[in-house]
Amino acid sequence: GVVEEELGAPPEKVFAWFDPSPQASASIGQVHAARLIDGTPVVVKVQRPGVEASVTRDLAVLADLAHLAATRTSLGEYYAVEGWVEEFAFTLRNELDYTREGHNADRFRRNFAGEPALHVPQVFWERTSHRVLTMELIQGIKISDVAALDAAGLDRHRVAENSVRIMLTEVFEHGFFHADPHPGNFFVLPGEVIGLMDFGMVGRLD
Repeated sequence: GVVEEELGAPPEKVFAWFDPSPQASASIGQVHAARLIDGTPVVVKVQRPGVEASVTRDLAVLADLAHLAATRTSLGEYYAVEGWVEEFAFTLRNELDYTREGHNADRFRRNFAGEPALHVPQVFWERTSHRVLTMELIQGIKISDVAALDAAGLDRHRVAENSVRIMLTEVFEHGFFHADPHPGNFFVLPGEVIGLMDFGMVGRLD
């Protein structure tokens, strides 16, 4: 499979344990629970076979449609349709390279080295490649699960303050920000610490 092609050995050789049933699935890849040889719990993001070629074909079709819209419709007279498609294609191609996502995570960790209210998972580079990403497992409460936050005795006001401060710091101080900040990517750890996930989509502000 993809893990063997990318890491040079089947999952049972590369990891002490690897769950073949994905915890989550999306159009580009799926996420598996695993443990490193030393017992460290991790999540392994694996790209679906053939998805890169499929995306390339689909983007070519989308570019053709955008060109038609730009040259032959009234919409194309007022809006930069081809520019929209180019930006979408750039973002999507970046998401296909898991090493880029790993470097994004490392940059976030460096940027927030002095911020105790944010936890960015560690990337295990010896088990990461273009189509496989191995990261530290974050075990927390989904930020939108208010009942679970209350049951755990977490202060929702502090959770909100920490989240907003982190997001504003990303944008206005670092100029490098998480561009997919939906609740599924934010987990709350003890002490109202925010555990941030999924660094495939980022934004930059100069």
